[in-house]
Amino acid sequence: MNRLIMKIIYLIPFILTLMLLSACGNKVDDQVLIKAHEAYNSREAIIIDVRTPGEYKAKHISGARNFPLQSLPKDLRKLPKDKQLILYCRSGNRSATAATFLKHRGFEVFDVATQAEWERGQKLIIDHAKLQSSPK
Repeated sequence: MNRLIMKIIYLIPFILTLMLLSACGNKVDDQVLIKAHEAYNSREAIIIDVRTPGEYKAKHISGARNFPLQSLPKDLRKLPKDKQLILYCRSGNRSATAATFLKHRGFEVFDVATQAEWERGQKLIIDHAKLQSSPK
């Protein structure tokens, strides 16, 4: 029994480290980013920043609205049901939590994880457009 407890104790830091590393490296599928940008550009979606008001004030995606994760349940009625929601935060953890919460309440959601991933999506759109316009 003591041996099992010792193994578990030694595994806890390893598991926590893996969880931390996976949270820091959130990479969104290219197709999800492209579809989110297409929805936003066609005005079918709005961008929701689920970080705190202080984080939002410091820096946010142009056009994003701030609905902090902790107040999302009480602000739910303020979100448009006729628009898709593009969610992001600092690391991707809060946006993932918000995405699950909102999907269970009937919202159509794109979780782009972070501002950096959203910007990577913009680059994908530009690169795709360049490929389409280049002579064959």
